[in-house]
Amino acid sequence: MPLRLFLLCFAQLLVETLLQLIPWVGVTLSKLAVPVLLMGILLGLDEQARGGRLRWSSLLDGLRHRPFMPVLALAALWGLGVFAVQQAVAWLVYGWPAVDAAWLGHAMAHRELMTATFERVLLVPGVVPAILLMLAPCLFLFDGQSPWRAVCNSVRMACRHAAPFGVFLLVNLGVFLLMLAKSWTFALLLFLSPWSMACSYAVWRDLCRAEG
Repeated sequence: MPLRLFLLCFAQLLVETLLQLIPWVGVTLSKLAVPVLLMGILLGLDEQARGGRLRWSSLLDGLRHRPFMPVLALAALWGLGVFAVQQAVAWLVYGWPAVDAAWLGHAMAHRELMTATFERVLLVPGVVPAILLMLAPCLFLFDGQSPWRAVCNSVRMACRHAAPFGVFLLVNLGVFLLMLAKSWTFALLLFLSPWSMACSYAVWRDLCRAEG
């Protein structure tokens, strides 16, 4: 199962990369598609935990488990929400060129931004909202909550259990900073994605049991 989880998360990263090659709208499409694929992986992990198996087709299960529009709404709140925070910080520091380069995909027109510092400014701010929203897909998929309620309750639960979530936040920040330290360490992203999915599911199960 760990190998299959790794490969499914790799497929998700590959889809994200390919979508971002589309001019103008590719990044936006990727931020909607990736959460949908990750929801499928979470459903596969849940099936595995219940005695089934993590199937290759799990990637698309997010589209079959709930109606399309609520799935798309959660993908927007979760995926685009985190990315919007990242872009807002980058815009405050670098202005419009940061949005044009990272969101609209015109990075080659802003070569001055192709630096490690810009990558840190763009990516690291997303860690905080990502941790706050990490339970949203599980609350949506397994507890049947609406997209907005799932997002709000995820934030509330993270604040209610601030100590463990704070530790998890620091660990993620450390991994991100290590990942951005050198060009070759960016390969850690291949392991960060499956680890994050497994942690999200495990935390949701533990909190559900603790809160009854």
